[in-house]
Amino acid sequence: MIVFPQDSMRSDLERLWRVCFGDSDEYIRYFFENRYIPENCLVYVDESVQRPVAMLHLLGTSISEDGGLIPSQYLYAACTRPDYRRQGIMRQLIETAQKLGLSRKLKYTVTVPAEPRLFKYYERYGFERCYQHRVVYLDRSDLVFLGKESVRLPENVRETMMKLSELCYFRREMLVDRDGFVIWDSAAIRYAVGCHEHDGGHIITLSYQGDYGYAFCSQEDETVKISEFIVKDYFAPTLIRQILKSYPKAGKFIFRLPAYDTFFEKFGEVIDYAVICRNDGKRPVLLTTLEGMRTPYLGLALD
Repeated sequence: MIVFPQDSMRSDLERLWRVCFGDSDEYIRYFFENRYIPENCLVYVDESVQRPVAMLHLLGTSISEDGGLIPSQYLYAACTRPDYRRQGIMRQLIETAQKLGLSRKLKYTVTVPAEPRLFKYYERYGFERCYQHRVVYLDRSDLVFLGKESVRLPENVRETMMKLSELCYFRREMLVDRDGFVIWDSAAIRYAVGCHEHDGGHIITLSYQGDYGYAFCSQEDETVKISEFIVKDYFAPTLIRQILKSYPKAGKFIFRLPAYDTFFEKFGEVIDYAVICRNDGKRPVLLTTLEGMRTPYLGLALD
């Protein structure tokens, strides 16, 4: 049977997460202490043992469309215990999530398939490919070249620490006019920031004479991954220079960018990233017809 979890189930849900995803106890605890809401979690319970064997979480969000904000939900951490798979349990959970979203007047459900083969899996339940990313791999010398046209900052200008409210405002102002943009509230962005820093990441923020930019960066060995890079094109080289300064020994950089990014348009490849469905089952989702410079953007997702 499918239920909202009771308080007594939390340890079972944490164990289920650990078995299915292999994340550290520290990360799992961080999610359940900061983002878990029982009424936004669906659990499949094996009645014969009275234990949860599958779950998914529904995180609140909004999607910009036709000049308005559309209340929607983000499907996250969907998993089934290995010995219960291939029994249609996840299908029941997904269909229940869609019905729940409809009853709550949430127009869309969005999710990021954990691996490429799962795109077809979600398509069975009315999801359509919508969101793409440009993935760019660069050596340090390439990034130095791209940073050549940076704004010459005075010596006393350093990396600034953008407040959470400023980051939320800047991100929204840069992207809210774009149809399909997935808008996270301040609590969700606070969690994304905390989760990123919790894993040793560094958020580089820079402002100078009214120009702003930020980059979510994390380093593993000599490679720096930039999972979100939001800046106006003409200020991009300056933010790139700041990234180079912040990681002086890094030799390789991987950027995950909006598909429509023009600064990096000659680099990398555009790949499918996330899917969307209407909770009322109507198709096609018009947002999926947008392409080129109008391609929708989903960033800071918990994928």
